[in-house]
Amino acid sequence: MRRNEQEERQLWCPPVPSEFPAQYDFGGYSEKQVIRIARKYLLRKENLRRAWARVNHHFPETLTASKPLDILEFSTAHGAMLEVWRHFGHRVRGTDFAGWPDNYNSNAKRPGFIDAAFAKTHENPRAAKNLGWIYQPIIESLGLEVDLFDAGALPYAYDNKSFDVICCYQAIEAYATPENWGLVVDEFCRIARQSIVIGFNPPPLKLREDPEHMAAARAATEALRSYDRNGFKCVFMEFGETRAGFHPTAIKLMAVGGAGTAKGRTKSTRAPQKTVGATLLPKSPRRK
Repeated sequence: MRRNEQEERQLWCPPVPSEFPAQYDFGGYSEKQVIRIARKYLLRKENLRRAWARVNHHFPETLTASKPLDILEFSTAHGAMLEVWRHFGHRVRGTDFAGWPDNYNSNAKRPGFIDAAFAKTHENPRAAKNLGWIYQPIIESLGLEVDLFDAGALPYAYDNKSFDVICCYQAIEAYATPENWGLVVDEFCRIARQSIVIGFNPPPLKLREDPEHMAAARAATEALRSYDRNGFKCVFMEFGETRAGFHPTAIKLMAVGGAGTAKGRTKSTRAPQKTVGATLLPKSPRRK
């Protein structure tokens, strides 16, 4: 079988540290809640392999940092990126969406490989069961801090320059239409001190056939490739080939001109649970 680009990337990385456990701990969660998670994301080992490759290729500086960093991942999902960074001593936090309908992935079957995970119970704090938060069982199993939020409402509930590193993989398309990606990135720059990586999904098939949408997506991508404001500048744009074809896969912004050491820099703290929303961005059509 031909390897895809993501699998090829993993071959060019050092081995994933062996200290990570092989399974999540799902004891105490209902089968209904757990199997709402897509089958491939129930595999902790594979989640870690993908995250490990991303960290090595996009954030190698975080693996050799001289002191702990404050790191925020938007739309963290299963949290494997945060799990890797926490292993290296960094202070990590994520965000996620909690509005999925009760019938999401309702036809999923229980895969046999997670039987061992149901046999193990963790001692981390558990929030009230929330079927709208798909990844709740995994995040609580890992003991990660995740804020549930509306990605289309700006500003986000984090202080200026409160995190050294921000990443957002395969999610910005759900936050806003391409015309408004720049507003989301401006907000990332407000919060970040050092670096930002944004990973892109391939355009959905139906939208690839829409010339107006594709023109807007190309214009938005080019604008991000030349991004140079708010104390941040784009230092690379990555293109790659997935099963959906050839397309932009990631960009990285780095702080310039002392942006990360501005006066008033604050320590990262738990975001207050409140509704934020000075600007409500129009959403992209959700993929079916």
